[in-house]
Amino acid sequence: MNEKPLKENLNGAITRRAFLESTTLTGAGVMLGATARGELVQGSPARKPNIVYVFADQLRADIVGCYGGDQITTPHMDRMAAEGCKLTNCISTYPVCSPYRGMLMTGRYPMNNGTVANDTPVRDDLPSIAKVLKENGYATGYIGKWHLESHREPFVPHERRQGFDYWAVRNCNHNHFDSFYCGDTPEEIPLPGWEPEQQTKLAVDYFRKHQEEPFCLFVSWGPPHNPYIAPERYNALYPKEFLRFRENVYNRDYVDALLASDPTDNPSILQSRESVRAILDDDDRLLEWWQGYLAMTKSLDDYIGIMLEELETLGIADDTIFIFTSDHGDMLGSHRMGSKQMPYEESIRVPWLLRYPRGVAEGVVSDALLSPVDIMPTLLGMAGIPIPDSVDGLDFQEAMRGERHDQRDAVLLMKMLPGGNPWIMNGVREWRGVRSKQYTYARLMEEDGPWCLFDNLADPLQLNNLVQDASFQSLCQRMEKRMTELMADANDPGVTEPIQALHLQRRAEV
Repeated sequence: MNEKPLKENLNGAITRRAFLESTTLTGAGVMLGATARGELVQGSPARKPNIVYVFADQLRADIVGCYGGDQITTPHMDRMAAEGCKLTNCISTYPVCSPYRGMLMTGRYPMNNGTVANDTPVRDDLPSIAKVLKENGYATGYIGKWHLESHREPFVPHERRQGFDYWAVRNCNHNHFDSFYCGDTPEEIPLPGWEPEQQTKLAVDYFRKHQEEPFCLFVSWGPPHNPYIAPERYNALYPKEFLRFRENVYNRDYVDALLASDPTDNPSILQSRESVRAILDDDDRLLEWWQGYLAMTKSLDDYIGIMLEELETLGIADDTIFIFTSDHGDMLGSHRMGSKQMPYEESIRVPWLLRYPRGVAEGVVSDALLSPVDIMPTLLGMAGIPIPDSVDGLDFQEAMRGERHDQRDAVLLMKMLPGGNPWIMNGVREWRGVRSKQYTYARLMEEDGPWCLFDNLADPLQLNNLVQDASFQSLCQRMEKRMTELMADANDPGVTEPIQALHLQRRAEV
């Protein structure tokens, strides 16, 4: 690529002209503002709609402007909400990378698709979203992080790509600067500079090459996953002295109680726990995390704008289902915890923005409960393609159009295998839970029992754990019953041994 210095506007954002001039891609475009359409674009598309599925890694919903975030501006994400559909209850059933991606690809729960933990391959014998789209005349492509192998080596062979033909992927990577990708061979193709910027250029190039045919492109960005380091031009927008923590960062009660209930004399665990807790108890260090996280998210918003503008310039924006979401969230110090794999809102609740002018009117806001298993059937349904009988998920087309919001009364939550830094980063013990529109309930598995119950409407910061409150015991029992029913639907045995056996089997097979 022909790299040139990027010019920025007064807000520190990359201009579209500078973006296009910095690579071999060329072409003129117009800046887009929000339209006043208010209804569906008239006329019938000559082909099936394109699908552009863009997802961040570890971006929680409350950071984004249209979800109430007020520390950064996200005009392009907000524009998507204004011109399409925003779901307020998009929930990551298993809030960690590989299990989410397995459900995304297959529409099936972890026990049914094989990906029951990180670094566990998804089954190759199932219909996947890309395989089904290919069978129906779509070009398919994938850019970015994959993380559905038994290892973290960069190259993924063609037979393991779940139906995606164009391939610009580094399997699992958290180095967001001066990275590379692999295509059809293990050759490492450089991505100089800020990785999502270069991946956006690849996406724009893909749009141009496939504009005359229906296509499906997945773009999987690494940020804002830690390490929380952004380009300086974005970092400088958010001086630490002007940043504010989410109020529940000051709550230490939950982590103290959990640590007290989980004694250990393992020296490595104790040392790791001590070092991580020192960071999470240090407000200055947490502010550095916040600064990087916000700055990275701001950069992603700019790249969403560039992709939307390019689709408009090519004349295919109205015929494109464009989604922005994330695989899971990030505790980022809330309750003095970090990372994910916890039932708290910061871990499980992610943005879901969908723009499709021919099929979704402007300004739809839905509180429908969307799970990762629902994404494949929903996108196939919106494209008018039959949904395979194999999927566990539901078609949420009506929610996207604002016509119905009761497809689910609750979403299953899970952490199926142990792992992580005990109670501080990623939890440690297995747990299951259920998230309704109002409540979150979770239990520690086997002998440990009920863990938490939150009223998310009355207590959005989840500062009041109701699980031991006598007046809420009947609700706990109802939530437990619903959780058990959803576990049965997901073929989840709720005990570690068969899940661990499947995990080891899948890793040994691939």
